[in-house]
Amino acid sequence: MNLAWKALLLAAGCLVLLACAPPPPADDGPAPEPGRPVAQCPVIDSRGWTSWIDAMPGLDAVLTLHISGEVDLPTPGYLVELVHGPADRMIPPGQRFSLVDRASPRMAVQAVTPTPVKYAGKATYPAYREIVIGCGGRVLARIDRVEVAQ
Repeated sequence: MNLAWKALLLAAGCLVLLACAPPPPADDGPAPEPGRPVAQCPVIDSRGWTSWIDAMPGLDAVLTLHISGEVDLPTPGYLVELVHGPADRMIPPGQRFSLVDRASPRMAVQAVTPTPVKYAGKATYPAYREIVIGCGGRVLARIDRVEVAQ
């Protein structure tokens, strides 16, 4: 065989091998924050959770759900808030909330810091069987007694 045929066969073989290569991975959006898994919850401990519904009458009165508690965080640089989640189908329903955190971009001392957590928002229902507070896939608190103040 002459050199031209050998080069042509080599090029054809390379093309066949390239066609068998796996496709590059798909881009599924932004990468998670470096140094911390997405599902990790920074809460070390929590306590003192209470909940009540403000049903006081008035001209523009709106049922308001109040939740308060305290969490221990690894540094004082965190901001936390409760985010309204789904309710179950029981009567009265149980309502889920997620504790969402944002770590400060600044350096902070590594000291366990008690941090108050408060929520006040429109109550979807006039009564609740329970309030469940979750963080990073685990349940932090279950409030079984939700008082209604009238």
